[in-house]
Parts: sequence; structure tokens; C-alpha cells
Amino acid sequence: MSDTPRSGDDARSITRRRALLYGAAGAVGAALPGVVGSGQDAQAATAPSIVLGFDDPTALFPVDRSGRAAPDLLVTVTSPAVVSGTIAWTVRARSTRIVGSGTAAFSAAAETTQTTTVPLGALDPDYYRVSVTVTDAGGTQLLVRILGLGVLRPTVPGVRPGSAFGLGIRPEGDPAVTKRIAQLMGVKWTRGIASVQPDTVSPAPGVFWGQADIDRARAEVAEWQSYGISAMGGINYNMSWNVQPDANGRPLPSYRNRPKDMEAHADMVYHAIAPLQDLVKNWELWNEPWVHGRYWTTGDSQDYRDMTKLIWDRVKPDFPDVNLIGGGSVSHNRDAVYAKGSTHAGYVDGSVNHAYGYPDATQYAMAKTQVTMDRLWSRSGGRGGQWQTECGTAVIHSFPSLPAEEAVYAVARTLAPTYLLHMLAGAEEGSPIRVFWFSLCYDRPYSGQEFNIYDITTRTPLPAVVAYTTMASVLEDATLDSELYPDAKSTWGFLFRTEDGKGRAAVYADQIYDGTDESPAAGYHGTLTLGDAHGIRVYDYLGRQLADGSADRVTLTLNPWEVLYFDTDRSAQELRRVLTTGADFRYDTPLLVTPLPLVKPLGKDSELEVKVENVSPGGIRAILQVAEPPGWKLRHTRVPVGELAPGEQRTVRFPVAQYEVSPDNEYRVDWTVRLPRRNDITPSGSQTVRVAHLPYRAITVGGGADQWSDVIPVTLTSVSGTGDTRKYALRGAWDDAFLYFRAEIQDITPYFQVPFASNRYLFPFQADSIQLGFDTGNKPEDLLAGDRHYEKCLVSLSHLYVATLGSATPDHASQNAVPQLHRQCAPGTNYQTYYPTNADLPTPLGPMDASPTGGSEGRILITRDAVNKVTVYEVAIAWNQLPELVATLPAAAGETTTTAFAFAVGDAGTGGHGMTYSTTQSQAPQSGCYNFAAFWGTGAQFSGGRVDTRWGLGR
Repeated sequence: MSDTPRSGDDARSITRRRALLYGAAGAVGAALPGVVGSGQDAQAATAPSIVLGFDDPTALFPVDRSGRAAPDLLVTVTSPAVVSGTIAWTVRARSTRIVGSGTAAFSAAAETTQTTTVPLGALDPDYYRVSVTVTDAGGTQLLVRILGLGVLRPTVPGVRPGSAFGLGIRPEGDPAVTKRIAQLMGVKWTRGIASVQPDTVSPAPGVFWGQADIDRARAEVAEWQSYGISAMGGINYNMSWNVQPDANGRPLPSYRNRPKDMEAHADMVYHAIAPLQDLVKNWELWNEPWVHGRYWTTGDSQDYRDMTKLIWDRVKPDFPDVNLIGGGSVSHNRDAVYAKGSTHAGYVDGSVNHAYGYPDATQYAMAKTQVTMDRLWSRSGGRGGQWQTECGTAVIHSFPSLPAEEAVYAVARTLAPTYLLHMLAGAEEGSPIRVFWFSLCYDRPYSGQEFNIYDITTRTPLPAVVAYTTMASVLEDATLDSELYPDAKSTWGFLFRTEDGKGRAAVYADQIYDGTDESPAAGYHGTLTLGDAHGIRVYDYLGRQLADGSADRVTLTLNPWEVLYFDTDRSAQELRRVLTTGADFRYDTPLLVTPLPLVKPLGKDSELEVKVENVSPGGIRAILQVAEPPGWKLRHTRVPVGELAPGEQRTVRFPVAQYEVSPDNEYRVDWTVRLPRRNDITPSGSQTVRVAHLPYRAITVGGGADQWSDVIPVTLTSVSGTGDTRKYALRGAWDDAFLYFRAEIQDITPYFQVPFASNRYLFPFQADSIQLGFDTGNKPEDLLAGDRHYEKCLVSLSHLYVATLGSATPDHASQNAVPQLHRQCAPGTNYQTYYPTNADLPTPLGPMDASPTGGSEGRILITRDAVNKVTVYEVAIAWNQLPELVATLPAAAGETTTTAFAFAVGDAGTGGHGMTYSTTQSQAPQSGCYNFAAFWGTGAQFSGGRVDTRWGLGR
């Protein structure tokens, strides 16, 4: 389902959703959209029913040659008695701007059905809300309803096997209308073939489907193709008679465990593919095969590899041109499909990822990693390409703080950036990527319907449908050439080239994490002015034309995640020039200003350091001014920064003349920037800085809190969605043998898992825990090192350790609790997660040799103060675990060296706060590439970002 963390009830955990079971029947009966009766009791016999719709049931209207469409509203009244009255209607573009209104009379004779046609006028491409009020002659309101309406730019007809534009089209809805919707939207790929089900293909051992069923499946594929849509085949789990029972012998649904007889399963896959292989070349082998616990209840990673090897050996000799697509997420692919050194690894032609979530740059990073793994480690070098078979955002999960009417537009804004980030990864790596937004169903409920981009109650589109169509209209039949702004964190630009060399482009401003995930106010806002715009047509994310190509100079508004599309008959190279050297970007926040942690205790030589980075696509000259923290005096407060190129960073230093020590180690720094070339804005902000210093001293794990009394703590504040506040404090120190940490964590209800020895499949980061992350620069298995976007969004970490308690009872009541220190990432671990059936790695994953009093790799002690509701973690990491950092340690008294370090606190269980990251409370988090299992997060800003906060080690 996703790589995104799923901790507790955290609203930011986007995939805290129902199991979206591919192909599972979800219909519970037909909806009755637009039907209203006044009738209860005696009134029911005389109340009319009213059905609203449009002259096209899809409520989608492509423009004609005039560039407009003229939809008709249809009001159908069925009444047991004579009824007449008035239909009042209003058309609003994007729910706000009125573009048309009027009234029409209606009448219906007794026991008849009468349809009144109401012309809505000529409308430009855009998304509209149509408000309808039906009132009878006596003044009684019979119906008040709002319908969605899409006026579309025309899309490219016909099958396009190289297209990236897939869609998760549900089988529950009206099939004819659904296919017509997909065709109008420009969809070119659907996932799965409804007629190909394991129980149909192999209803009993050794029995396989007959010609009638095969003909039905072939006809289904052909019908999709008649709408210009190709089918990706899917093996929809397992035969009902071939499911491995659970550990107690109880039967399980087909998706909940591995096939009992793997050979029989491989035979079924062969017989599914054989009669369709001339029509369908790409086959997904299993949806989300998470091993041992989530979906495969007892099946493990070696079972999955064995299954893919058996299928490969069964299918490939007869059908070598068929692509077998495996996996379920980037982390699963690395952990299971391609597990280093493991038996039967890599028997796929391509892989699947489910990239639910906001279009943070980490989606691009994950797709880059996915392509690279497939190319390096699959049996065919990744010939089958990459398939993002589920991705998306949803009103209730992704934008819970926004009113629903605003949230539907927020979902639409995230759609195109998600596709574009994936498409860029594929283009740069020379591999096809297909992306399937989840999901579309015309008129029926289903599991996962909160992600639907149609309103099944009105059978009309939501804004995401128009956003999808606009993207497909401009970008289909054009090849993505390159990204235009690789150094600018504020902006993404995608240059496309048609076969005849003409230019297309998509540009958007990025979002900024502000602690809420979803606020449209958080992000880069500004303008883009093109000085040579003649012949360049511009459309916004919902297809509204912003420039028709007649003007030489055009100024466009930039808002986060709102894609601007550029279409021209000029060459792609000319369009590149216009959007780069010929473009003037003016953001309200063109600089990222970060007051940095203090790496030494305050003293006579202290300096306040502020990092200034140009995040815009153009050069910036700036003057930085800071306000003195309370009780401080700086030798100067205003410093010219000078000219900064895009992506350039510069650290500005403010010597401290006088200071006052804060008892909570928090110092507020307010800053203001003046831009000499721009007098219209004065960016400003505030950041709390802390002393992040680890002194040299010997510490005894379990030796008492007094030995830490003069070590300055770094404190985090965790606030739950209900306003509950908890404090977390971390202290650190070091000596010649160990790096020490002591964390004091407020936690009302502890939640721990059984010790590792009792269940080796339980991940330590899914219980109460602390995580200690380092970037020491030594990352030999980093597949993206050297990429041109590395600094923008691909930076990874080098080491990650997790401390947790193994306890027989979740509340730590067990007297035999075992403190555990786990290695989650280090050079030699291949960025994998521990799975018991995987081959051993050069650097072992899992529990380290550490105990309260001994161990070659560290020390670990976890105690619980049940009275004060505090869990204390004491951790010592032996220097043999961090050799790169040892080489930089200060040798003389008074010296300090710095390292990139961060910590995270995991508060699991009922009422837990989920994850709290020191990165997000030390600076504006930056996107990274942590595309292994979701313990730190994916590297996305909303899940901690990358580990790049500095800490000092002083002697």
C-alpha cells in the first residue's frame, strides 16, 4: 500500500486507511444520486422524485473547435400527482466565481416522467460546481443539490503503450460509463483484468479455464483497447483452495497468505498468461505481498522469492516477451525481491511501488531508486519498467484540517506533481514508468472509496478528474526531456519535446512542511514573468487558459503544487531558454534562512551562525538582519550576504558579545532579509536554536542521572492532535570507547513488544523507541550518489540505530524485559530491513551485541518510572560502529568537531503521539531519500526529512 509510516492514529500517516484490496468486491448496492422525495409516512404517496444529471452522463464535456463546451442540465421529475415549479441554477467556476445562472420552469403530469433540459451556456475549460434548487409552484423546495461538472481540453486518442498515464479504475461502477470517463480523461492504462481471477483460471487442482472464459477475458481486453486503454494484467492473489492456513491451521482469505502449493500457483499464473500473452505483455504477480504479518500471515521473504522464481521458470520458456512485474513498494523490493545474497533474488522484469502521500520530492527519490534497483538486480535489467500501481491523496486522510470543499481542490493540486516526479525519474534513467492514481468509480461504493475522484452520490466528477485530463491533454505524445531547475528547492520544471521538436513544459512551486502537512498557505508563493512569451500558450492545473500566446510578456501566479502547463509551436530548446534564462521568478520567500544549532556551550568565543540558501531559480542578493535573543548582545546584527546563485548556501556569522543562558536550552532568533533588487517584499521568520553539544567524559550506563547533570539537554515538544503535550529530552557525551546518549521520554502509556528472540519479525521501531541517525558521509550502497538532484532531494543517511525494550507485556509489567539496541542502517547493510530468511549481510542487521553491562558493540539500559510516567533510555554505541566519525574526533582540549545527527522518539500504542523528529524542531526539514523500510520515514518533509542537523563533539 505504501512506504509511508503507519503509526497509530496519527493524521499525518496518509496510509492509515482501509486495506484497499485490489479486485475485491466492494459494491453493497446501487447508489441513488440526485433522487429526492419529500415523502415520509402519508406524504410519500404524493411526493415527486427528482433526478439531476447532464446530457452526457459522465458530466465531462470536451471543448469543440471554438474552445468551449455547452452542457445541458437535465432535471427529471417523476410524480404520482401533477406538479410544476421552477428550477434555479448557478454555475460557479471552482466553487467561487459565478459564470452563469438562471431559472427554468418545469411541469409533470400525474404518473409520468418528465425531463426538462436546461442549457448552461458556453463554458471554458475548467472545473465547475452547478448548484440546483427545484421548487414547486407552492414555494416548497423539493431539491437542493450541487453537482460537479468538467469542461475538458481534448486528449490524445488511441492506445499509447509508452504512456505514463494510468488510473486505478474500479470494477464496481457502471462499466460503459466508467470506460467513457477514462477515455475522455486521456487514461492509457488500467490495472487488472476483471475476467482473469485465480478461481476462474484454476477452479480445482489441475483444472484450468475453458475457451468460453478465455474468450470473455480477451473480449474485455479488446474493449479496453477500443477506448484507447491498455490493460496491465494482474494475478489477483490466489486460488481459494490454495491458501496456506495460519499458524493455528485456520483458513485465510486469498490475499492473507502465501500459496500453499507454489507449483500449483505457478501453473495457474502460466495458464492465466498463455491465452492472453499476445494482447497483454505486463503482468503484476501479487498486490502488496508484505511478508509475515501484514498480509502474508506466515509466508516469508524467501517464500516470495521462491514463488517468483517458479513463475519465471514456468512462463519465460514459452513467452519470453512477457514482462513479470513484482514487489509492492521500494522498501519491500529492496528487502525481499532483491535481498542481497539471498536465494532466487531478482526473478522479475520490473517492479511495483505504491507511492501514496503528498508529492514531496521523496517520491522522485524513491522512483529513482526503484529504477536503479531494477536495472542492477532484476534478471532482465528492468526491461518491464516501473509501475506505480497505487498512489494518491484523499480528503479525509491527506487534508483533514481543510473544509471538504477546499480539500477536493487540494487533492487535485497533488495529482500532476505526483505523476511528474515519477515521470522525471523514469526519463532520467531511461526506463518507462506508469502511474496509476487511486481511484475512479462512477456510481458504487467500495473499499477505499475515500480516494475516489468521482462523487458516487451525484455521479459527477471531483476536481482531480479535470486536473488529470489537463495533464494528459498537454503532455501525452511528448517525451520528457529534462528538469529545468535542479538546484532550486522551490521549483520543479519539466521540459517535454514532441516528435517534431516542439516544446511542452510543466512547472510548479513546491510545498513547505509547516507542521500541518496540508495547509495551502505553506509553500512557495510568487510570480513567474516570461520576457519572450509570444507563441506560448499557458494553462493552469485545471485547464483554465492563462495566456494565449499573443503577448510578448506574461506574468503568472505561482502557488504550491499548482502546475502551470506551457504549450508552443516553438522548439523545445527555445522553450527551455524562455523558462530559464528568460524567466524572472519572484517568490515571497526566495531564501531559506536557518539559524543553526550552537555546537559549543555558550562562552566568550560564541557565534550565532545562520545558513542562507537561495532556493529560487534565479540569482539573489540579500542583506540579513537578526534580532538578539533575550539577554544577548551581538557585535553586529546586519550582514550583507552577497550574490547567491541558485542552490548556493552561505553561512553568516554573528559574534556574541554578551549572552544569558536559557534554563531550557532554547534561544529564539528572529530574522529579516532585505533584497536590494526587490523592495516589494521583506522575508522574515523565527527559529529556536539550541546548544547541541556532546562533551568528552566517561559515562557508566546505569550509573545514575547525576553523571549527566551538567550536560546540556536538547528538548523536543510533542503535541498530539488533541492538544496533549509531552516533553522529550536527550543528552549526549563521548569518551575513547563509546558515544553515549540518555533520553528521558514522557509517556503516559508505554507500549512494548516481545523480545526479539520470541518473534524475529517484529520491527523495533513499531514499539516505543528512540532512533539515533547519523550522516557521516560514508554511504557505499547509496544508489543515487552523484545525481544532479542529490543536494536538492536525494541525500540519505549512513547509520541508524533503534533502542527499544523487549517485554512479554506491552505495558512493561514483565520482570524479564530485555533492553535491545538494533542496527537499522550502516555501511554494509544495503539499506535493507532485517528479515530472518534473508542472507546475512556484510554488516549484520538486527539486535547488536549490547547489554546493560557488556557487549562488543554497545551498552543498552531502558528503565520505566511508573510514578512520573517517564521512560529512560541509556545507550552507548561503541566507536567500532562509527569509524568514519572516530576519524574526525577532536584530539586536543578545547576543540570541537561537528557531525550530522538527529534523533526521533516513537510513541506507539493507544493514545500514542507517533513519531517526533528532532529535525523538524531544529530547522525547516529538507527532503531526503530514506527509501528503506519506514522507520525514520521516507525522507519526506512531513516524516522527519533528512538527517542534516549539526551537533558538536567537544573535548
